[in-house]
Amino acid sequence: ILIADEPTTALDVTVQAQILDLIKDRQRTLGTAIIFITHDLDEALKLADHLVILKGGAVIQQGEPQGILMNPCDPYIEDFVSDINRARVLRVKSVMEPLSGSKFAGDVDVGDNLESLIALSEGDTSLHYRVMSGGTAVGELHMRDLVKALVPRLSS
Repeated sequence: ILIADEPTTALDVTVQAQILDLIKDRQRTLGTAIIFITHDLDEALKLADHLVILKGGAVIQQGEPQGILMNPCDPYIEDFVSDINRARVLRVKSVMEPLSGSKFAGDVDVGDNLESLIALSEGDTSLHYRVMSGGTAVGELHMRDLVKALVPRLSS
């Protein structure tokens, strides 16, 4: 287990990216579990398989980062994730639906970010795509659902 307590704080953006790439590479090649402590949510969303958000030393929400971003559990978390570039962070797997067998505009990968789909569709919200994972169709994504996912859900 590697514990990294704010390893990129006060570094310029280029060095920060290099450090994050190095950490991801070590995790992948060595199979090391990493506890990564940061105040930078963008950084955490890029790295984490499991995210724990604390407030005053208490766990407010934890889980898969995409799930937290799509379903914040309280106003504190909603505020915490409100400034995130959702198109760049959210993945197709978070927005896709079960496969229905419809005609598709093309195939996309389950791990693609939503920003890449916006570019692919050229902003056409009438399109939908077949979602693939390792060469197997696993679902579909309607561009109208992608657009809805870009707007944070607010509590009433």
